[in-house]
Amino acid sequence: MGPGADWKERREEMGKTLEEASQEVRISQKYLRGIEEGNYSRWPPKVFSTGFIRAYATFLSVNPNPVLSDYFSFLEKRSIEEPPLHTRPEWLDRERQRGSRRTAYTIATVAVLAIGVFLAWYARHTALRPLPATEVRETTPSLSPVVPAPGEAPAMPSGDAAEGDEKAAESPPATEQKTLTVVEETASAPRPSHQLSSLFLEASELTWIMYTRDGSEPVDVMLYPGDRLSIQAREKIYLKIGNAGGVVGTLNGNPLPPFGEKGQVKEITLGE
Repeated sequence: MGPGADWKERREEMGKTLEEASQEVRISQKYLRGIEEGNYSRWPPKVFSTGFIRAYATFLSVNPNPVLSDYFSFLEKRSIEEPPLHTRPEWLDRERQRGSRRTAYTIATVAVLAIGVFLAWYARHTALRPLPATEVRETTPSLSPVVPAPGEAPAMPSGDAAEGDEKAAESPPATEQKTLTVVEETASAPRPSHQLSSLFLEASELTWIMYTRDGSEPVDVMLYPGDRLSIQAREKIYLKIGNAGGVVGTLNGNPLPPFGEKGQVKEITLGE
């Protein structure tokens, strides 16, 4: 019977179970049971094991030397039979695992936030981009010649009518001559060159504006009260105003009529 058995009897005399002793000393039951049974296999390094033995001896109010001698004899015997076993404290492994989990949680959180910011920016950018304006052109219906119905012979003009038609063919009416003259003058007239249009806007309230000039890429601008914006183009200027009543404008120095009411979204095209 080893010295650890005496410690077990001492604990039982104190009326303490192994679990209660483990809670008061704050040492695992595995090591307390090993001390009482003289089993020191797979124990932590010497500095920790001797601390367990001394703490348990203080709890039982006994001399730790007999158990320490038994433990040292076990270490000497094991060093001869097998190479030393290098073990790491359990608390060190637990802290490393916790640190790895914290790092993984942090990386995942940052990735989710980055994706959320990108999606919000993309949604706002696509929502503010307007659809391209479609041009509506008016067409004048052309007069189609009268075609006789199948089986119906075209009416033949009488003699007097035929002579009148021949005269009409020889001398075209004056109206047709005037029309031809107008067309020729219009075709020969030089086309006016495009003039530079200058649009000047001034905001009295917070107003969002998106504009394009001469078919260029749209530009988003946020105007605060008192801000001014100058836009120049050669053909046309397209505006989309988020607060139509919060901004006034002039085109080539001439005041423009109000764009709309406060809070109203308006789309305006200036120029050709």
